[in-house]
Amino acid sequence: MLEGMKIYWIGGSPCCGKSTISEMLVKEFGFEMYKCDDYLERYIQLGVENGVEIMKKVKSMNLDETWFRDIEEQVEDEFKFYREALKIIVADLEKNYKGKSVLVEGAVILPEFIKNNGIDNSNYICMVPTKEFQIDNYSKREWVKYYLDGCSDTKKAFENWMKRDVEYAKIVKENAKDYGMNVIVVDGSKSIEDNYLRVKKLFGLV
Repeated sequence: MLEGMKIYWIGGSPCCGKSTISEMLVKEFGFEMYKCDDYLERYIQLGVENGVEIMKKVKSMNLDETWFRDIEEQVEDEFKFYREALKIIVADLEKNYKGKSVLVEGAVILPEFIKNNGIDNSNYICMVPTKEFQIDNYSKREWVKYYLDGCSDTKKAFENWMKRDVEYAKIVKENAKDYGMNVIVVDGSKSIEDNYLRVKKLFGLV
């Protein structure tokens, strides 16, 4: 699986600079970039077409149904969704990126995927924000309020969204550490340039 490619994986949790750092790597080193978030709707559609239950569930829910569920259920569904999405990601990479150096970025890249597929830990970095950094920075993103406009209680929806992502970050961070993988915790004390240099060092690019 994934032979004939040099792949750098940046996973973890949302809102910690993964995308920005990935774009910096692509600009400096000329990697192809596969940004998983750009294809989320496609993963859902393909899953629905193939009868994948979690994709059908995600597709069927409105915003209230999505964000007013029990937090534990939300986190469990996030993992189920990502496990199915990763099957599509692997197929995409094998079809379109043979013989290339690729940077794959997204919260979808689970530590368990890296471990179970024999990917060298040196090619994976798990980036997660602290709770405070996540909530502060998410609240500043203009698109968030527009996305939640359809909710009957936008404040409650945002609170639950943050609770889900905080719990998700906690789990993937613990998993990555248990597997001996590289983890970067972003709390705002270091600049994006500092974190970028650390990523390059962990990937052996400097």
